[in-house]
Amino acid sequence: MAHSVNLVAIHKRPENKDSPATILGEIIGTTLYEAGSRLRVAGRFPVIVAVYAALASAEERAAKLRAAGFGAVVLRQNEIESEEERFIVRKFFLDDMQLRVESRQEESLVVDYSLIDLILRGTCIKQVTESRIEKERKLSVGRTVITGGLMMTKSTEKRRVDTSENREGFLNLYAGMKHIIVFRENSLVYSSLGSMLKPARSANFTFIAAELKRRCPNAAYNESLLNKAAQAQMLGPLFNPEEDLDIAISLMAKSVRQ
Repeated sequence: MAHSVNLVAIHKRPENKDSPATILGEIIGTTLYEAGSRLRVAGRFPVIVAVYAALASAEERAAKLRAAGFGAVVLRQNEIESEEERFIVRKFFLDDMQLRVESRQEESLVVDYSLIDLILRGTCIKQVTESRIEKERKLSVGRTVITGGLMMTKSTEKRRVDTSENREGFLNLYAGMKHIIVFRENSLVYSSLGSMLKPARSANFTFIAAELKRRCPNAAYNESLLNKAAQAQMLGPLFNPEEDLDIAISLMAKSVRQ
C-alpha cells in the first residue's frame, strides 16, 4: 500500500435500534444498500466500513458508531502486520510447557504456552495464471487441391490460459505485544512430530493446529480466515484478499483481543 490507510470496522450491531443500516450509512456517508450489505455479515467477524487517510477522521467516525450502539474498532496504518514483525517458523518442537521454534535463518525462540493469548488459523489463497502455446498440424484443403490430391498439412498455434489456486494454511500465534509466531503449511519441517507424523502435509498441519489449541489454555482461537469468501466479506469492496490478507489478519487479531 503506497498511501496511508486507517480503517474503521464494526463487529457488533446495535441492539434495539430501528433501521441500523440507515444509521450506519449516515455516519460513514454511504448508501443504504452498501451499509446493509456490511451489516449482514457484521457479528460473525469484523467488517471494514470506512477507510481514511487521516487517523483523526477514523477515530471520529468510530466514536460516532460506538455512540450509536455499534461495536467499532480502528485499525491504524502502523498496526497492519508486516513480514518483518513476524517470526516465520521452519522447525518446531512441542515441549511439555513450552513451544520451541526455529526460523529458516536458524534464529530460535522459546515461548511458554500460557503466554500465548490468540491463535488465528486461516488460508492464504493465490490465483495462478499460466499461459502456454500449443502447436498442432491440421489438414490444409487448399494446399491439397493445389498439389493435385497430395495430402498437405499446415502448422497452427493456439494460446491457452490455465488458472488455478494455490492454497496454504497458516497459524498466527500472538504472545502479548512481543511476538507474532507464524506457522505456514508449506514452509514447515514436520519431522519433530515423530510417531505422530502423518503421510500428508495437510494432515500434519491440522494436527499441529489442534495440538496448539489444546496446549495453549489462555489463547482465544479463531478460524474465520479459513476461506476466501469470509476474507472478502471482511475486507469489503476496497481490498482484495489475495493482496491485502495482512489487513484481514491484523483486523481480526485486534478485534478478538480488544
